[in-house]
Amino acid sequence: MDKILKKCAKCGACTVVCPVYKASGKECYSARGKMHLLEVYGQEASSIFEDIFAKCLLCGSCNKVCPRGLDITGEVMSARANFGRFYGSHGHEKYVARKVLERPQLLHGARFFGNIAAKLFLDALPMESGLRLRLAMFDGDMETLLPTAGDKAEAGQSQVGLEVINYFPGCSTSYLYPKSIGAVRKLAEKTGFLLHIPAGLGCCGLALEAAGDFSKAKGCAKKNIEVLEQTEGKILVTCGSCWAQLKNYPGLFSNEPDWQRRAEEIAGRLEEVSRFFAAKISPQRIAGAEVTPKKELRVFYHDPCHLRNENQVTAEPRKLLSYIEGLTLLELEDGPQCCGSGGLFHLGAPKISGIIRDDLAEKVLAMKPDIITTTCSGCYMQWRTALAKTDSPARLLFLTELLSERLNLSSNIEC
Repeated sequence: MDKILKKCAKCGACTVVCPVYKASGKECYSARGKMHLLEVYGQEASSIFEDIFAKCLLCGSCNKVCPRGLDITGEVMSARANFGRFYGSHGHEKYVARKVLERPQLLHGARFFGNIAAKLFLDALPMESGLRLRLAMFDGDMETLLPTAGDKAEAGQSQVGLEVINYFPGCSTSYLYPKSIGAVRKLAEKTGFLLHIPAGLGCCGLALEAAGDFSKAKGCAKKNIEVLEQTEGKILVTCGSCWAQLKNYPGLFSNEPDWQRRAEEIAGRLEEVSRFFAAKISPQRIAGAEVTPKKELRVFYHDPCHLRNENQVTAEPRKLLSYIEGLTLLELEDGPQCCGSGGLFHLGAPKISGIIRDDLAEKVLAMKPDIITTTCSGCYMQWRTALAKTDSPARLLFLTELLSERLNLSSNIEC
């Protein structure tokens, strides 16, 4: 750690791009501020020190612009590893959320009661109500059944000749928004694949690693690795954050060579959803389809931070959207920006998270989009709360839902 800290030039490039610094105006919340505190105080954490280090989205913007290539987010997570389990503001809420993610099936209960409450109270609550924003994360869907892990799609004529592809849906998709799995299945079948959700998959472990709980994060990783090792072929991942975490599994096991090797094998089989379908769908597929005229659409695609900062996945979603007839893609004048979700950051720093969210929403809604779309479950939930604060008629869809709904594909032309 000391070697890394001494390399920090204190140039301030990170402060220019840090969403938390821009929302709060506090230098201590910037990457430069945190690196300075680590250099001066080490990891001897006080409650104030812990709270400062809790104020980080781990969005990776600072890493991306650091002229010396420092792993700043890694240093923040390492510092958090020495904190108490309830560190930072709203520490108990974050702790409970992490415990739930260790057993994500508990989210099924949250969905059931949340959807009932949303149906009963959401429209009656004031726009600024905190309860309204919490309930907005639920979509009111009481009919869609949870996916049956281990089963492929029902056998039938439409599945003849399809290649099986493994699918890692993630916690939120599986238990909060299972309806979106149908869109993924439809797209997969149109491009020659049959989804298979392996039994026994769990949380990717992102929130646990972000909290500095590397032991629990490794536990999640080992469980998923063991399940996925029982399968063959590619592994499709629709949540950008889950994909980034699974891709980074080898780094969790730097001191465990055998597990690192196994993690690398799994990482090598991963397919991020927009890259996968961008490679499978071509203009010829669109040209060969029977086109149904539809009204023009104004669409804003929200770039998840884990994709644009860490992995440079930005062109593929736009390529897919360009295939939709009559679609106008809206872009922010100053480029993509963070939504303020940051895993569990929105629980631990709701005020700052809200400022970041509302600033983004104001800019996007001023362009009058018909649809807002993204590929990250956390961003999706943050956008649900953003729209709940407004009277905007804009719809919010996962990218796969939008493509499934609006993209005309010919199934009888090779990709």
